[in-house]
Amino acid sequence: MKRLRQFAWALLALAYLVALAPDFFSLYPAREQHRDYPYAAPGRYGEARLVLLARAEPYRLLGVIPASLHLLAVRGSGGMFPLGTDEFGRDVYSRLCHGASTSLLLAPAAVLFSLALALALGGLAGYAGGWTDAVIMRAGEVFLSLPWFYFVVALRAALPLNLSPRATLLMIFVLLGALGWAAPARLFRGLVLSLRTREYVLASRALGASPLGVFTRHVLPALLPTARAQLLLTLPTYIITEVSLSFLGLGVVEPTPTWGNLLTPLQQYVVLTAYPWMLAPAFAVIGIFLALHTVAEGRGTAGQAGL
Repeated sequence: MKRLRQFAWALLALAYLVALAPDFFSLYPAREQHRDYPYAAPGRYGEARLVLLARAEPYRLLGVIPASLHLLAVRGSGGMFPLGTDEFGRDVYSRLCHGASTSLLLAPAAVLFSLALALALGGLAGYAGGWTDAVIMRAGEVFLSLPWFYFVVALRAALPLNLSPRATLLMIFVLLGALGWAAPARLFRGLVLSLRTREYVLASRALGASPLGVFTRHVLPALLPTARAQLLLTLPTYIITEVSLSFLGLGVVEPTPTWGNLLTPLQQYVVLTAYPWMLAPAFAVIGIFLALHTVAEGRGTAGQAGL
């Protein structure tokens, strides 16, 4: 089990390296079309060959640093398509790398935003008690009662569909973060209710420490292991929500690639049956899900035991 968890961590590390530097790992720009090779099967075409650590199309590493070095570059006529091409002749492997930047980086950002809200509101409810606790918990019950995936879909469908990719990303980030705080907030509230009666917390209050100082110095550090476990446990849900929205045409749309809109052509039965390499993003999502669940398996118990 330990080796499996180490493999899962390695897979996640590789996936997030690709997400942070997609241009370095990809063979072609995400929007480059090879009109002579629509729906080309995986393989080498013409006299194309791969060159290791070569300079090719310039890009900006992390969106800031000018660079042109690629892990692999294609030389010669024809094309090299490890995972085939789509209907426009765009390299699926390269678009998969670029799509990771959206699908794998947007979800953790939304989870962190959601957990920050949960820590603040759940901690406040548990530590303050009284009417503050009642108001926050009743608001949380409202959010928990919502079928939040369908609520996100309905709310997104009600907004203009021609939003820019940046505006769409910001909107999905805010929606996911704002709707996902209620469940972890209830967990943090319960933990704070237990922690605030511990002897070291009572001693700190008796010595005159402010409520904010007691919370940040003694209560919050004890919540962080559980927060880390919650991050790993809820991240798959956020990823699949973004992928589903993009697959349905309600998330980030073309030409910006995400793992969701890369799967959109599979809505056509002929594509699903005749071009199986178009399923590559689905296998990537499954791999990330399995890796996240593997590394989170022991974290949930560890986070609770740490208290």
